[in-house]
Amino acid sequence: MKMFCSVLATLLLALALATGPSTAQGQEQMIEIEADITVEGIVAVMDDGVFLDDGVRLFLLIDMEDIRLEGMLVEVFGQYLLVDEMPAIKVQEMTVLDEGAAITPRRQPGATNNSNG
Repeated sequence: MKMFCSVLATLLLALALATGPSTAQGQEQMIEIEADITVEGIVAVMDDGVFLDDGVRLFLLIDMEDIRLEGMLVEVFGQYLLVDEMPAIKVQEMTVLDEGAAITPRRQPGATNNSNG
């Protein structure tokens, strides 16, 4: 029995070393795609985080949590990553290009035109 346990322990150790380090459950897997990237787009805030919509794809913005930028046209410079197979940018610098993109026209209550004749 002692021999069986030592053989089993050796096999488990060899298996653990062969598979390498694994990510713990709940941690995101990050893979660097490009060292530096600059992208223009509109900031979108969702339940999963803050994103940049460049018109083609959504980038998760890492290290940027300012929800006041929602709807603004910005230029983001940072490291291009894949986070759980989703495009992401680890933000190093962000420049607001157009704050007006965030302003949506709101209807103001106005005078009603009750011309009866």
